Amino acid sequence: MSKVIWLPEALTDLVRLFDFLKLKNESIAFQAAQAIREAGFSLANVPYKGTAFGDGSGRRKLVVPFGKYGYVIHYSLEDDTVLVLRVYHGRENRPH
Repeated sequence: MSKVIWLPEALTDLVRLFDFLKLKNESIAFQAAQAIREAGFSLANVPYKGTAFGDGSGRRKLVVPFGKYGYVIHYSLEDDTVLVLRVYHGRENRPH
């Protein structure tokens, strides 16, 4: 089993996404945050389930189904550690 570490930028993203959704529906915001958190920690058991970027960076992305567009977790692997780098809403502009 791999260890999962959320980088500060990913935690900031999670708070930002939660705060945005909370303005519309607090209950849904909690559900979305929980879905993202569970998906991120699920990488401990299956670290290669996300799609590789294909740019040689070693980064991967995991789509988290939620609502119409879902969320995307960007992460990388270092030995037996999963580093959660960033978290985005499915419609956000983000680096590829």
